[in-house]
Amino acid sequence: MLHLIVILVIFAIFFVPARIIRVEDEKAISFQQERLPQMTREQIYHARVFYKKTIYAQHLLLRILRIISLIFLIITAILFVGALSIQFGLLFNLVPVGMTRLWTLSQSDGSRNLLLILASIVGSFGVMTWWYQYSRLLALIEDDSHRPEDLLWTSPTILQRQKECYLFMLVMFLMVVYGFTFLAVTNGIPSSVTPYYLPKIFF
Repeated sequence: MLHLIVILVIFAIFFVPARIIRVEDEKAISFQQERLPQMTREQIYHARVFYKKTIYAQHLLLRILRIISLIFLIITAILFVGALSIQFGLLFNLVPVGMTRLWTLSQSDGSRNLLLILASIVGSFGVMTWWYQYSRLLALIEDDSHRPEDLLWTSPTILQRQKECYLFMLVMFLMVVYGFTFLAVTNGIPSSVTPYYLPKIFF
């Protein structure tokens, strides 16, 4: 039950700001549709997406930084999930007992802590890189569209609110990873448990 609560809390932390970002996008599209009634919402949406892709295509460094940041964040998530799997004993049934070394690592606090430390390091680089490229993207968008009549113009209020939501998600992402890492290395959380303490329905 504990691992389900942890997963639900983490999901809620990121779902709410992600939903706000989506709602703000819808507001920007509605604003443009009022001025361009001949265009559908879908056309406006795809035009805005294509414009952002064009910016990345025109700025090689920005595109590379975005790819690198996403790779770092994905690796961080994988490492973090791996650490949680060890903590809650979810890897036991996936590793054959005959593979003694690997089976031992799957229940090792040291393995869990190593994954969390790596997740903290990689996650830090990923967050900083993603935030830098996103800030540069916003600056380029603001330089290209100055008037409300522009299809790609977005209210500064909407941009600011979305920026705050992205910042919140990045900060919370690091806080979750750092928090678990700190608790793990300082023995603030129990040692890894075996699957026998978990509901069999998950296996």
